[in-house]
Amino acid sequence: MSVKEVIRTSGDVRRTLAQTMVDIRDGELSVDKGMAIAALAKEITASIQTEVNVAKVKATMLNEGRNMGNLTHLGKLVIEDAGTVPTLTGIDG
Repeated sequence: MSVKEVIRTSGDVRRTLAQTMVDIRDGELSVDKGMAIAALAKEITASIQTEVNVAKVKATMLNEGRNMGNLTHLGKLVIEDAGTVPTLTGIDG
């Protein structure tokens, strides 16, 4: 991967994974590195699913008249620390 894309949302993660598949296909990234990225993606997906489940509970509670705060916008889940700009290298920019 030559582009150091900033990853801020779950949509950015999906796009990066799709680019990883293209890079493997084109021989720009080894299969071993691709497998490592896939393993990490599985963990990220589990984390995102947890947040989706929380959003569902919040929606249910809201329907019952109990406000638990703002709902997370799906596909816009922020995955960065406040005040940092993480990149694919893991170096804050």
